[in-house]
Amino acid sequence: MASSGGLVKAGYWSSRSSLPVAAIESTLFTHLYAGFAEVRPADGGVTFPKDYKVQFQKFTETVQRGSPNVKTLLSIGGEGPSPAKILSLVVGDQNKRAKFIQDSIALARNYDFHGLDLCWLYPSSSDDDADLDSFLNEWRAAIDEDHNNTRKDRLLLTAAVFHHPVIRRSNFNYPIQAIKDNLDWINVLAIDFYTPASNSSGETGPVHAWRTRSEDLQDRCGEKGIQNWINNRVATNQLLLALPFYGYEWILGQNSNNRGFFAPAHPGNKLPLSYKTIQETLARGNYTIPVTDGIYVATYSHNDKRSWIGYDDERSISEKVKKAVKANLGGYFAWNVGFDDDNWTLSRAAKNACDPPAGANQ
Repeated sequence: MASSGGLVKAGYWSSRSSLPVAAIESTLFTHLYAGFAEVRPADGGVTFPKDYKVQFQKFTETVQRGSPNVKTLLSIGGEGPSPAKILSLVVGDQNKRAKFIQDSIALARNYDFHGLDLCWLYPSSSDDDADLDSFLNEWRAAIDEDHNNTRKDRLLLTAAVFHHPVIRRSNFNYPIQAIKDNLDWINVLAIDFYTPASNSSGETGPVHAWRTRSEDLQDRCGEKGIQNWINNRVATNQLLLALPFYGYEWILGQNSNNRGFFAPAHPGNKLPLSYKTIQETLARGNYTIPVTDGIYVATYSHNDKRSWIGYDDERSISEKVKKAVKANLGGYFAWNVGFDDDNWTLSRAAKNACDPPAGANQ
């Protein structure tokens, strides 16, 4: 199953970010995700986070004030080990799955969401393969039943997934047929290939690499990951490419003249830095003019104190969108909108890459 509409220009909003829902520039998106609804491990029930309940309840109403045609989806799960473990427990239990499905559809209908999203980052056990297969089939069947009973537009159903259809470190294989049959699209998280916390901590790297060096092609390459999904016969228009709005910092080694990708370095800040924070840091820290590499499609800058920051800027974001369009992908999604700067630089660059403004050179 794939979306029959035009190019999807989506973005995730996270309640953990400091960005109020009302501040989202919704005109830059066709679809916006409200993240993340929580799951009760005891029975599989789905609820809004207690501290952000009103923002979730009014999410659709709020973003449609700026753009009446924008569609909204409720994303369930989210980042971190706890949501992943809970989803593993729930998806593996038929009764909990049923409660999850019932509650998710009710929340979507009660608060005017246009769809639902599974954000399971990531399945970890090989036993989850069959469970996820069953879960997606059951969820789609329930959505179809809801559509037939209510005569309302059928809810969209999507999922955020690993950059490759096989998660080798956990021996997990995504159920391809269930994905093809039941999901309108999948959001492919082709991100975080080189981070200070990963096994690349001894050197810098093109953080969210579209392409990379030959020895890393299998596990650290966005283009390769997308191609592997296609090779598994998932339709190109069922694939959305991640646009990461953040980066990381390393500290360059003292005894090397290499200041580019794969330079000797040690972790500076293992936590992600938002694009907004990166721009503020570059402005006050005597950094070099950012370098955007056309092969890796990634950006970096460094200063005289050996701080090295790798990220995606408007040029690399724009180039990734162009590559997604050329590959006939279904679109892209921002991960996440709260990390953009006050001018919505990255979100505008993404939209303009596929919808050039009037008078722009094409």
